[in-house]
Parts: sequence; C-alpha cells; structure tokens
Amino acid sequence: MAALGPGFAAQGFECRRASAAAIWQRPAGQEFVVAWVQPSRRPDALGWYGSKFIIEFRRGAQPRAGVMGPGFRFCQLLDDEGREQVRVVQNAVIRRMPPAPARVLRMPHDRTRDWYLAQGRQVAAAYGPDHDIWFRHRDERDLDAWFRLLPVLLPGVLDAVRLRLG
Repeated sequence: MAALGPGFAAQGFECRRASAAAIWQRPAGQEFVVAWVQPSRRPDALGWYGSKFIIEFRRGAQPRAGVMGPGFRFCQLLDDEGREQVRVVQNAVIRRMPPAPARVLRMPHDRTRDWYLAQGRQVAAAYGPDHDIWFRHRDERDLDAWFRLLPVLLPGVLDAVRLRLG
C-alpha cells in the first residue's frame, strides 16, 4: 500500500493514519474525495485461488472509507491500455496458480464447482470499462506485481477522479 502513497500525496490526498485500512482523503468543496483499498470479504477458504482487493473512490460528507456518495472503482477510470495492463498482471497471477485441489475436482458438477474452477481460467477477452475488476493475489509475489503496476496507473486515475468527483 505504501507504493500508492506518493501518487496520492502528489494529487493533494492525505493518508488517514488513524485507520488500520489504507485510506486517503482530500477536500472537495464542503465534501471529501475518499479513496480506500477494500479487500474481498470472501477469500478462498481452500487457499487455491487466493483473495482479491479493489480500490474505491467516492465523494461524500465525511472523510472515511465507505462514505455514501457518487463513486468509481479504480479500473472504471482506466483507458483501454490501462485495463489491458491490468489484464496482463491478472493473467500472470492466474498462471502461477497450482492445479485445482483434488477434493474440488471430485465434487459433483454443479454451479458452485464450475464457478470455483473458473477462477483458474485466464482472462481471454479485453476488459471493458464496465467490468468489475478486482486485483487477484495469492502471495507476496502477486502483491508485488500489483504494487509495481498500480502506482504507474494512479496519476491517470486520479486525473479522472478530479474530473468526475471534484
């Protein structure tokens, strides 16, 4: 998360130090634009496909994560090239996954099993602007890959945040 701090600071955001979560805020008139890293509430209990996180941006009356108001997710603010860079890292994460757990493969075919196994499939088609893209990870290597890419994309995203949220 520290890799994102300088990019946020360069655009006038302050880090909320009193929070356990990664949260940045900046005034926007009488309100605030707030950004935060939100981990998945449902990581993989079997440990195969790992977990994921997303970066949210919202404008609201209070400088806190989850503030009510208009907002966007990080990848909604990327252009086609930026979303393609995300897809490349996402696929690298998926390629590094081990084979699916044998106990899952032994389960009867049903929607849950099919959904679970789909987590190991490469993202074949380009992401569109309306895709809900979460940054998947299993280990430190995956997080390192994300935190090399996200700071590169952050300035353009924050420019879009300023245009859309103030």
